[in-house]
Amino acid sequence: MPVREVALDRDVRSPRLLPSRASLFSIHFARRVVSVLALLMIDVGALLLAVLAESLVTGSSGFQFWPGLTRAGLLTACGVVVVCAAGSGLYQRRYSRHRLRRINTAWVVAFIISSALMLAVNPASLGARWVAVWLVAIVLDVAGRWAFDALSALSYGADGDCPRALLLGPLDACVDALPTLAALPPEACVSVVGLVLPVDEYGAARGSHLGTPPIVAAHDTLQLALRRCRASEVIVVEPLSLNGQMRSVMDACRDSGATMKVVAATMHHDGRAVSYIPGLDCPLFVVQPKPAGWGSYLVKQVVDRVVAVALLILLSPVLLAIALLIKTTSRGPVFFVDRRVGLGQRPFDLYKFRTMHADAQASQSNLEVHNEAGGVLFKMHDDPRVTGIGRVLRRISLDELPQLVNILKADMSLVGPRPLPMRDCELMEEWHRRRHVVLPGITGLWQVSGRSDLDFADMVDLDLRYIDTWSLRSDVHIAWLTIAAVVGSRGAY
Repeated sequence: MPVREVALDRDVRSPRLLPSRASLFSIHFARRVVSVLALLMIDVGALLLAVLAESLVTGSSGFQFWPGLTRAGLLTACGVVVVCAAGSGLYQRRYSRHRLRRINTAWVVAFIISSALMLAVNPASLGARWVAVWLVAIVLDVAGRWAFDALSALSYGADGDCPRALLLGPLDACVDALPTLAALPPEACVSVVGLVLPVDEYGAARGSHLGTPPIVAAHDTLQLALRRCRASEVIVVEPLSLNGQMRSVMDACRDSGATMKVVAATMHHDGRAVSYIPGLDCPLFVVQPKPAGWGSYLVKQVVDRVVAVALLILLSPVLLAIALLIKTTSRGPVFFVDRRVGLGQRPFDLYKFRTMHADAQASQSNLEVHNEAGGVLFKMHDDPRVTGIGRVLRRISLDELPQLVNILKADMSLVGPRPLPMRDCELMEEWHRRRHVVLPGITGLWQVSGRSDLDFADMVDLDLRYIDTWSLRSDVHIAWLTIAAVVGSRGAY
């Protein structure tokens, strides 16, 4: 079975908690670190220089230039400035961070917060000179940031801090689009680092030397090219050239966390669905993934394990009783261990209470003609392989309880797409496999929407909807609906 290029040890909806080794040692990462540190020094230095200038003008010594202002209070004000600047996006990349209005807003908010804190601690420290210090600090900060941007542009070039982009489309269309993209204003500029051509055109053009940007990949290896070129955007310059591959391109961008932009010069636009980029005469459709933050991902992992441990402890008498009933009513093991496909199409052993006779898997081929499920699934209402106690366990979903151990092993989550058997996955089409970019779950949208009453196409649609709209709130909502589905035994057989 082919394994797609996805991470095997984490839910890929979430960005990495730590940067990869390659990014840590890249020149782009080093530039970002230096840039952020320099901007921090400019912001803090602007306030300290303003205070120092005031002390020199008034003849005070050091930073203790009026009663009540301590070094601790001044450092607190510096911290407030940094937090407000970060909240206003003043430490982002050069092409997007600097707007005079944004800088002024950050400093005004920092002044109000700092003044409120000082007013609560020592009102005597406030006065007209405090206001003058902040006005001088704003001027110094704007001047310092302007000088830093000018030096950065001289050192790295005008587009040195622009997002790296791949241009996707026929070679002629890509070449024609380069001058237009190069002429975009700073707030919309990109740095085109490579061309991605159609498969039938890539073989003939890969050996040609067109200067920069180079031809880096064909459509079917886009995800690999995104990783190799460290690009954060894909610009499709001629959508018709994709020949039905738009879904695979979108999936590659979504799985890589890259923004996809489609230049559609021949398409009629709807003002509610189109964003205009300054400098372009045609509409630019933007599809941008919005993965949950690492904090939400971390909370999900912690909640999964805490709930799994708690349920295993609380339900241990129930688990023991079920095990005894299975052992005494039919021959065979208590647990059924099945090979399933999980995150990144990595196989793992899924645990369930055995609800069928011991030779159930061997006899399934004889029952394929009676399959009642659509697509690649296998389902029968009256499966002769199911035991009496197994039918009860399935009806109230108690056979799934051993999968709490799978959660502790990090193979599964409480909520997510249902892990399918190897047989089902081998019958899937390639685009179905995007359901494997998240951890599989004990319950999910499919289970609370009808389970076995739905066909395979419905299941895939629900899984992809879950992936694209995931949040902690949606997990809580699905868990709540699961209780109602289990009590009502809806779609379970």
